[in-house]
Amino acid sequence: MFADDENGLPPDEWERAQQRIIGRAQAARARALRELARAVLRPVATLAAAAAATAGKWWRAYALRRERNAAVRELRALDDRTLKDIGISRSEIDWVVDGQDDTRLRDATIAANRSRGRDPAAGTAATSRPQPSARQLINKRAA
Repeated sequence: MFADDENGLPPDEWERAQQRIIGRAQAARARALRELARAVLRPVATLAAAAAATAGKWWRAYALRRERNAAVRELRALDDRTLKDIGISRSEIDWVVDGQDDTRLRDATIAANRSRGRDPAAGTAATSRPQPSARQLINKRAA
């Protein structure tokens, strides 16, 4: 075996050394590319997740708006006597559907129950089940 004049290694050892060096270089290049891809794709993934979350919020708001509009439509279709039985006037429909009138309706329900002899404080059997709120009744009618 003769040593090569340039590097002092026989040709077969030189070939193996070159292959090892090339293999290490390729592995280092692959690691660097993976790290670069992670560095570039991480913000893209974060941005995509934020966009998906925003789209989800918009969709939920849209669905809620449609439910609200359906409830308003249902209540506006009722006659004034039925609305009075529910405990609202025609001018209060939007306010009630938006949920801003829970206290007044709750107080009116308590007063109506007392006038019918079903006092929740008395603990009668007629009131053993929880009474639905005005919003639940509206949502049930709109569905």
